[in-house]
Amino acid sequence: MRNSNASNPTLKYVADLYNVKEVTLYGTADLSFWEAVLHKENLFPYHEVDKAVLLISAMDAKWRGFKFREFVIAVAVSDTEDGTRLDGYYLPYAFNSSKFLAFSERVFFRIPYFHANIRLENKLPASIKLQDRTEVLLHARMSIPNTPPMVEYLEWEGPIFLPRNRGKFFAVLAGEADLYPFSPETDQFELKPSARHQIFQQLIDSNFVGSVWSLRNKSRHAKSKTYKEIKD
Repeated sequence: MRNSNASNPTLKYVADLYNVKEVTLYGTADLSFWEAVLHKENLFPYHEVDKAVLLISAMDAKWRGFKFREFVIAVAVSDTEDGTRLDGYYLPYAFNSSKFLAFSERVFFRIPYFHANIRLENKLPASIKLQDRTEVLLHARMSIPNTPPMVEYLEWEGPIFLPRNRGKFFAVLAGEADLYPFSPETDQFELKPSARHQIFQQLIDSNFVGSVWSLRNKSRHAKSKTYKEIKD
């Protein structure tokens, strides 16, 4: 959220989308829980005030005239064990509204994408809903805020690490955002465990709590090919 790496002119992005509609909920969770999860991936969680930092994001985009929606859950990671610097994200799960694109992401990019019904509204009151078959696994909805948003141009560029040593790709996420604080008292956030997708039980077990909503109407989403990691 706050990191902006210097642009790498040698990187080539296989997908570079503009005018993306996006709703992101940033939040925190138990640090020890995600330390244990990321230890198996040889990664360290980035943390703020002894809490792991996560994001839940849905986007509505068009690629080569093909409309689709995506939903991702990511954990902020650091290159160092002290976890004081945001150096990338770990992507344990992602969903796409298109069966074809979800399949393509898994086969050609080794990214853990699954097909699901994704709904989002990036105007007030903003919301995200993920439905797998007949089950609504996540539903988050803002209440009407009492104060205007903080408007900020956010740009992040860096590596996205994939589970089970599948490698990493590089991404750019950029655009002007309307930022609102998450209100536990009035905002809605519901999770349902899933036998098919363990990430939702992990969010429950790690006590995920929302902190900031980010709404963007014309953001840029770019990503590179997947690079296979070489482990010692």
